[in-house]
Amino acid sequence: MVRILHTADWQIGKPYARVRDPDHRARMRRVRFDSIRSMAELVQKHRIDLVLIAGDLFDSPGPTTADVAQSCSAIGSLQVPALVIPGNHDHGGPGSLWHQRWFQRLAGELAPNLEVLLRPEPLSRAGVTVLPCPLLRQAESLDPSHWVRGLDPVDLGNQPRVVLAHGSVHGFSAADGDDENPPPALNRLDLEALPKGLVDYVALGDWHGLKQISSNAWYSGCPEQDRFPRGDDYRSGQVLIVELERGSLPVVEVVSTGQLRWHHLCHRCNGDRDVTALQTLLQRLLASRSGEDLLLLELDGQLSLTASRLLAGLLETLEARLLRLKLRNRLQTIADEKETADLTGRASDPLVARVAAALQERLTTNSDPEQVLLAQMALQELSNLCAVEH
Repeated sequence: MVRILHTADWQIGKPYARVRDPDHRARMRRVRFDSIRSMAELVQKHRIDLVLIAGDLFDSPGPTTADVAQSCSAIGSLQVPALVIPGNHDHGGPGSLWHQRWFQRLAGELAPNLEVLLRPEPLSRAGVTVLPCPLLRQAESLDPSHWVRGLDPVDLGNQPRVVLAHGSVHGFSAADGDDENPPPALNRLDLEALPKGLVDYVALGDWHGLKQISSNAWYSGCPEQDRFPRGDDYRSGQVLIVELERGSLPVVEVVSTGQLRWHHLCHRCNGDRDVTALQTLLQRLLASRSGEDLLLLELDGQLSLTASRLLAGLLETLEARLLRLKLRNRLQTIADEKETADLTGRASDPLVARVAAALQERLTTNSDPEQVLLAQMALQELSNLCAVEH
């Protein structure tokens, strides 16, 4: 029996361009290295014989030398053989990173245990027969695993056999909901065409969440989550510990490695009290943490001017605490009767009263949604200015 650690899609060098704060971007990039180093503890704890990286170690074909050096140092700390195939982000054709002398020099010095598999041919490492399916172009029209079907089982010996591949599988595409990857017709793996009993495990990369495809085929997902959840069952930020014996089903254990927390929260405001309810939800979600969470917040419904100010303050606090706040705000702001009376009846400030009355009339008589929205925003700003004065 041998134990492997299956991981994929590290995508070192990911720029996180949609995270506005440069310090937050730097932290998110740094955490990815931390997750690799945490694997060294897992290797020792679980007595891992071999680490398999199923593609996209880097986010692009041209990572910086600093990112390569840090990656190699982290891989070197694993202290067991680590095999990697190129994926669609860091494909391995002639002239690619993997062929560069400077890369080979860094890897040789810092990660002598790292082996880049650029040819589709069987090899034996640490008691495992590995069948690599590297991507030599970003998009392959031919099934990268097709060569495995022609192998003679007698030639493969009695060691556990593992297919190491990167791409989508029939009926489940990494491109579903992921516009950063090739369309489903490319890099398609037909695992059902593999001869029955030929392999004991298929270690897959490309989909960034945890996914079991069959009794012996898994996507490990990212060791550090890098996007908002794709559904209630989406799980990311882990590696797989796999026990293998020739001719037996693998025993797979999911081990969490992620540090950052990605949340998706939908909240409807039917009245002002719902802002307080939202605040309570966020307290439960974030506890006392800062700089560790990212939140996709979807809001809809209707609020008064006063409640909208309270919400704005809440969102401002969130921006300070979160690595990223992605807001989808479909809320309507509508002055209640008291707020309307206060603004249109300001005897001490007739200009404000006239402007408020004109905006209120536009809200009630205009059928153009854009004009209504502009009037709502203007009325909100007018209310905010009056609130500041007091």
